[in-house]
Amino acid sequence: MKNCLKLILTSIFIITTFSIGLAGGWPQPKGNGFFKLDFTAIHARKLYGADGSIFNLNGAGTQLGYYNTSFYGEYGITNRLTVVSYVPFFVRNKVNEGIGAITGEILQPGLSNNSIGDIDLGLRYGLFSKGGVSIAALLFLGLPTGDATNENLLFTGDGEFNQLLRLEAGVGAAKWYATGYVGFNNRTNNFSDEFRYEIEFGHKFLNNQLIAGVKLAGIKSFNNGDPTNGGNGLFANNVEFLSPQAFLAYEFKNNFGVSAQIAGVLNGQNVLAAPSVSFGVYRKLN
Repeated sequence: MKNCLKLILTSIFIITTFSIGLAGGWPQPKGNGFFKLDFTAIHARKLYGADGSIFNLNGAGTQLGYYNTSFYGEYGITNRLTVVSYVPFFVRNKVNEGIGAITGEILQPGLSNNSIGDIDLGLRYGLFSKGGVSIAALLFLGLPTGDATNENLLFTGDGEFNQLLRLEAGVGAAKWYATGYVGFNNRTNNFSDEFRYEIEFGHKFLNNQLIAGVKLAGIKSFNNGDPTNGGNGLFANNVEFLSPQAFLAYEFKNNFGVSAQIAGVLNGQNVLAAPSVSFGVYRKLN
């Protein structure tokens, strides 16, 4: 059960990170901002293993519940420089009782943990902007602020300090936009470094108030860490996946908006074989 929980929590951390909804490619103009309160949930019974095959978490009856309430914000310091933050201020992990399929015997008691998650702080710097095309660089610092000592291994952070550097690009017109990035994530404590990437396309409807979009995000491990390292019993190394995502957002005329997103996993290793669902409210400052 403990080995499964290590893999489970790794995939949760990665999937929710990809669900933040970054405005890749475009820094905020000076004094402008974007602030979002988001709720993400995952319910899973299966997991992609290290060889890419799918198996039950810990017997057919085991289900994981993960709930993350977070804040995401961007604010323009200058027309080129934007501060970015991601704060998962309330994270709840819950595993139901493990019950024998034949005997009905309780094999594993139910477990839960409530805590803060790992905070990400970053800077986005605009490198080029002309004719609807924008290129930017973003540096994210992952702070080990989550619970990395829970005795039941229901951790809310990975216990390591990482640095994510991304090159982002965006192009857009009145009714549509497209963005993408490639990035290198340097991880400490003998975790493997990672190559990350994402492409996104969105289109506006109903006088630009309704936005519909799709994303394709992925991670590729460099396999250069200690494969047995768990960071004080935390997460497994060498997580990989390809995640299709779809979202809707509706913006009211007073710069408030609501959003919904679903993110799945087409294939992977050491990652949950279940979708995540997110709902959010946001405000633009301009």
